[in-house]
Amino acid sequence: MVRLFFEEIERVASITKALMKEKKVRLVSHYDADGLCSASIIMRALLREGASFDVRIIKQLTASEIAALGVGENDILMLTDLGSGQIGGLSEILGRTQVIVLDHHDPVRKDHMNLMHINPLLSAEDEISASMVCYLFAKALDIRNTDLIDLAVVGAIGDIIEEKWEMKGVGRKVLDEAVTLGKVSMQRGLRLYGRNSRPLHKALEYSSDAVIPGITGSESNAVQFLAELNIDLKEQGRFRKLKDLSLEEQQALASAIILERLKEGIDDAEDVFGDIYDLVGRPEDLQDAREFATLLNACGRTCNYDLAIRLCLGDLDAVSVSWDIMDRYKQMLAEGMNFVRNGRITQRGALAIIDGGQKISDTIIGTVSSLAINSDAIGPGRIVIGFADAGDGKLKVSARMPRDLSFNLRDILLDAAQAVEGEAGGHAYAAGALIDAVRKEEFINAIEDKLSKSTGVRKE
Repeated sequence: MVRLFFEEIERVASITKALMKEKKVRLVSHYDADGLCSASIIMRALLREGASFDVRIIKQLTASEIAALGVGENDILMLTDLGSGQIGGLSEILGRTQVIVLDHHDPVRKDHMNLMHINPLLSAEDEISASMVCYLFAKALDIRNTDLIDLAVVGAIGDIIEEKWEMKGVGRKVLDEAVTLGKVSMQRGLRLYGRNSRPLHKALEYSSDAVIPGITGSESNAVQFLAELNIDLKEQGRFRKLKDLSLEEQQALASAIILERLKEGIDDAEDVFGDIYDLVGRPEDLQDAREFATLLNACGRTCNYDLAIRLCLGDLDAVSVSWDIMDRYKQMLAEGMNFVRNGRITQRGALAIIDGGQKISDTIIGTVSSLAINSDAIGPGRIVIGFADAGDGKLKVSARMPRDLSFNLRDILLDAAQAVEGEAGGHAYAAGALIDAVRKEEFINAIEDKLSKSTGVRKE
């Protein structure tokens, strides 16, 4: 099936190469790290082709967004990191011109002479990020575009395509290619985010990928933990980061973390290591791929799309400004999590509902929901449903669930959204919707009914 996927990429790239000589490309992409990397990869590829194009970054491909695109018969509509789940809404555009979809979300299958739909799931292939799909497409257009492969890796990390910080399937093949090309270097290390940017005690406090009982979620306990290991918190008046530790200190820290996990009877207590990726040739502030992905998410979710794309395309003047945006983004997330920790969650059967209203921005409700599912504010095995005011009488919905549950969250949200005449899409474990605010309770009831029928979970 991998061969069929790559053959389809080659076929669509060949057709697109001819079309873009005659038509303008209208590029539309999503506003998260994966979407921004996808857009940047395609933009660079289009520039190399000498194509005429414009770019639009959006939060969600709704019916109103589609209508506002104004795509004519002399245009090609290219959708990256969105579109697979909204094929039905593109009928009018398909009636007059070509639509190219480069995506990885659960797809709607449709045959149309003007539709070119590249998605690994259509070939029964393992999911990879949209940025990786875009990279493979760009490489098929011109082999020079292999220099964009580091953005494919960043986008994948930003969209959490890895499992426990490890790429698999086609994603692993792209990563291995990036290493071979000398664009990415890889090593094993502790699964602690913020290796280059976050004080060590804060990295321990926020460790959610490899939870440390009694330390994750507690700054004071993290500080005490390091003191007991004789690991200095500061050096020359500055907080130390994970990258500043000696090899001996790193080994002592790793052993202590494993011991704490063993004490609590965690089954995979020693599973605290993962792959660390450095982007070769990027500025020092942007070399850690995970931190770069977070920075792009910060820019995207604060609507600084142009800044994010400048970072991707190597504009050094954008680096210092972007870290100011990052500080603002962190503050927004902190306020969102304080809202959650202060009991603003409704536990309802299998659901944990965050009613963010205007207190949590619709641009970060998804991130807050993801953070909440790993926090002590949510009980084990619960599905988080976050709501935020999206304006014009609409609510943005972001749903997240643990990966040990075996049903498809996107399918459940699709059915619930259709029941209230809303729109939905996403993945099996992370999905979103846009609904009328007045139909919120009806929407929640529809989710509960679908859960009851699909999984036997009873409605409360």
